Amino acid sequence: MFSQWPSWLSRSPRVRRPVIKLWRVFLRVQRSTLANAVLVVRRQDGRVLALPSTSGEPRLPLKELDGWKAVPTQVEEWLEQLLQQRQTPKLVAIEGTPGRKGVTFLYAAEVPSSASDHANGIWLDADVAMPTLNSGDRCLLRLSKAEARQPASLTKP
Repeated sequence: MFSQWPSWLSRSPRVRRPVIKLWRVFLRVQRSTLANAVLVVRRQDGRVLALPSTSGEPRLPLKELDGWKAVPTQVEEWLEQLLQQRQTPKLVAIEGTPGRKGVTFLYAAEVPSSASDHANGIWLDADVAMPTLNSGDRCLLRLSKAEARQPASLTKP
């Protein structure tokens, strides 16, 4: 990468330092715009919250993350907006690598069966919802289900 820069840039520290700092900021912004969070909200009766996508099919709640804020803080605020109640979600998995496709943070939260319906969302039985979700959401739902089934001794170090 740096070998392709003009030679005058590599000779001058006064120019090189600000350019490298600017380049690092650019890379940080680029990475931050390529991160998403998916939230699997389960009620105690086993139903999962699904929101309609732009095409109308149900999807797991998805949020594009802001790279300048902490991920858990953003997800907690988002969950509070969705359910109108304070809840702490649990990080289940991080899928993907920094790049064009981006990184997906999978969070799970469990709410009481009496949780009120979301204005735009519907509560679907997890097993029935599998065929209606797209392949990416099905994979994430399976991942969160597998995490929920693990004994507590395996999930905590």
